[in-house]
Amino acid sequence: MSDAQIFQVISLYYLAVGIGIMMNCDFYKKLFGDVTENTSAMFFGGIAALVIGFLLVTFHNVWEMDWHVIITVVGWMALIKGILILVCPKIMTALTKAMINKESTLKIMSVFVIVLGLLFSFLGFCPKSPI
Repeated sequence: MSDAQIFQVISLYYLAVGIGIMMNCDFYKKLFGDVTENTSAMFFGGIAALVIGFLLVTFHNVWEMDWHVIITVVGWMALIKGILILVCPKIMTALTKAMINKESTLKIMSVFVIVLGLLFSFLGFCPKSPI
């Protein structure tokens, strides 16, 4: 998988979730709340994050000062998130609940995720991107 394709996949995910949170804040608030209450969902979410992070880190562990390092950073963040969910589920549940208790926090998060999605879209889909 090329770097451009990785950026494309990540951008579609970030844009869909960011716009989804912006347009359907109550739905995502309930979703995140339900996931924190459902131990199976937390467990499988942790495994998914760990596997995706592991694959990105294993096949794209590039620490050069250019745009490619973003994929490595996203991979390490996913890997660490997956490990934390599996090792410290109560802490991750508390963090998630604190995040969803304020609608303003979700709105800010959605804007941040959309901006990242737009950046990743540029890097993945634009022929004039530096990738």
